[in-house]
Amino acid sequence: MAVARIKFSRLGPVRYLGHLDMLRYFQKVVMRSGISAKYSEGFHPHQLMSFAYPLGVGMETKGDYFDLEISGDETAAEIKERMNAVMNEGMKVVDCAILPEGETAAMAAVAAADYLLEYEGAGSADLAEAVEGFLKQEEILINEGEEEAEHKGKKKKKAPKDIRPGIMELRPEDKAIFMKLKSGSAMNVRPADVFDKLAGYAGAKDSLSILRLIRLEIYKDAGGYIPLIG
Repeated sequence: MAVARIKFSRLGPVRYLGHLDMLRYFQKVVMRSGISAKYSEGFHPHQLMSFAYPLGVGMETKGDYFDLEISGDETAAEIKERMNAVMNEGMKVVDCAILPEGETAAMAAVAAADYLLEYEGAGSADLAEAVEGFLKQEEILINEGEEEAEHKGKKKKKAPKDIRPGIMELRPEDKAIFMKLKSGSAMNVRPADVFDKLAGYAGAKDSLSILRLIRLEIYKDAGGYIPLIG
């Protein structure tokens, strides 16, 4: 038994697929490609497949990953070629690697991610100019004053969360912001939260909106941040 780590892109209208739809899609792709996926035991066997970092509906990606357990001797190049032969428009396997024994599962390895967030509306120049000052803040709090549902319909206020330690890099581009954010179980920072706070800091919260969000890469921490295949 071996584990193949598969890097894929999702661009265009397919970005509206939910996570469960993505899971079913890749299960069908694996079956159609004839790859020797390993299945679970029991009454309802399923492919042993796990995604590193589930994509939100509407988010595109150029660098997302899932692990697939295989029982055959396919090479990484064969898996990539055979999957791409049956993929739909907008979906593509961009890389594949057979993992060494003992490698941490993709989901558990996630430590950071790169994003490109494109936006529209008035105040674009103000947003770009605000980045330097925004990053000089000692803390950037989210959830302030927000409520969450509690048992039997009661509500309680969410605890404020400081996301400043999770913002590793923030760089303005042409009507876009590049972000490198901590991700995973230790700390997870959402790009939409960063944009919301940045727009508020720039005084443009009511005039700007997210046009497109692309995840560019996912990293593991191996004495330095490196891609999950790398």
